[in-house]
Amino acid sequence: MFSLGFIIIILVFVYAFMPQKLTISSASSFNANREGVYRFLVNDSNWQKWWPGTTLKSSKGSFLFRYKGYDFQIGKILYDVIQLKLGDNKDSSGSLLKVVPYSIDSIGVELSSELNTGSDPFSRISGYFRAKKIKHALDDIVLSLQKYASDLKNIYGISIKKEKVQYQHLLSAKQSFSHYPTTEDVYAIVGKLRNYISKSGAMELFSPMLNIKRTDSTTYVAQVGVPVDKELPEKDNIISKWMMKGGNILTGEVTGGQNQINEATKQLEIYIRDYQRSIIAIPFQMLITDRTKEPDSTKWITRIYYPVV
Repeated sequence: MFSLGFIIIILVFVYAFMPQKLTISSASSFNANREGVYRFLVNDSNWQKWWPGTTLKSSKGSFLFRYKGYDFQIGKILYDVIQLKLGDNKDSSGSLLKVVPYSIDSIGVELSSELNTGSDPFSRISGYFRAKKIKHALDDIVLSLQKYASDLKNIYGISIKKEKVQYQHLLSAKQSFSHYPTTEDVYAIVGKLRNYISKSGAMELFSPMLNIKRTDSTTYVAQVGVPVDKELPEKDNIISKWMMKGGNILTGEVTGGQNQINEATKQLEIYIRDYQRSIIAIPFQMLITDRTKEPDSTKWITRIYYPVV
């Protein structure tokens, strides 16, 4: 009699205090930019890069993301939230992935779902334990996203660093071409600068710097600079420039030819827009690899610089 009464009390308690709909959520905050992370997430092909489980592709080309017996499928992409479908072999429900900006370089990520536990006490008890399993899965998924998205290289495809300008004096020369400047064209300008530096008793401090600008449909202007240890007088179209030593500069290093350099440059500019920085001087490439000695462009190391505030 006591056992029956106890069971009745438990069932009444469950029915009265356990809701028919349970909200399950997992959230985390970390250093990243909201625009960059959200842009990364709306491309479903990027999910397999950070997803902790397995990725399947349907005959229609859509992706199904599976983890701990649960399947997630991307639905509608809205301005501030990604709608997902969450299901297992028993039931399915909606899920939401939100990326919330706290500041330019800090965000919160929340993954949530609602579970209908049913109308009778036994279904609600079963639903409660199912909700706990889903919660564990959501926690793992959010943690995996945090670990991946907090690394700038994973979002922008290039390691971006904040550095300071290391030199104060620069020799520069430019030349116009009716074609995109070749390696020979660029290093002919480098040779002219190095010859003048040697004759002047100065010292070259870093690798040559390059900026190529297209001025019209047929004209390219290549500007080459070489940092030196002291100020030198201008001569024969060689210009002496004073640099803001200690000023802020963004850098990114890339290995590969012109296509890889162009893509890295594009991603650096996207980063600058995302983080609301302003470019205050001409960006340039530092030619770490001597391209006259290494003809294989896949081995070229180039460091890209953007002076910013």
